[in-house]
Amino acid sequence: MIAREIFDTARLGDLKKALDVYASRHRVVADNIANVETAGYSARELRFEQYLADASLRLEGARTDANHLDLGRRDLDRARPEVHETGSDFDNGINNVDIDREMTDLATNDLSYRLATRLLSMKYQNLRSAIRGRSV
Repeated sequence: MIAREIFDTARLGDLKKALDVYASRHRVVADNIANVETAGYSARELRFEQYLADASLRLEGARTDANHLDLGRRDLDRARPEVHETGSDFDNGINNVDIDREMTDLATNDLSYRLATRLLSMKYQNLRSAIRGRSV
């Protein structure tokens, strides 16, 4: 029971899910960049933030009994990022891949991934310190 509380408050699951999403987004952006000169290719994007925004706007209730239903709690384990065509009107003469936008998305995603890995590393370091009895 106590161990579960420690790991829940550390939000380790959320950070791990973020790493999965950033890795998936990297693959989608890399595909777009690789196909910048492929005729008829349609640029794609990975959407996940919309789910998080919708989840954060919902009411969140406290579960006081095991028979109660969760009210508005977000469950990131069930959330699946969705890949969609961008629907962009951009035309590079071959397809709708905007290489400048893709390179910006790649850099932004890389920074987000690095931040999430650093936060996850810090969480594990704090847990290690707590287990060893050292103050943080």
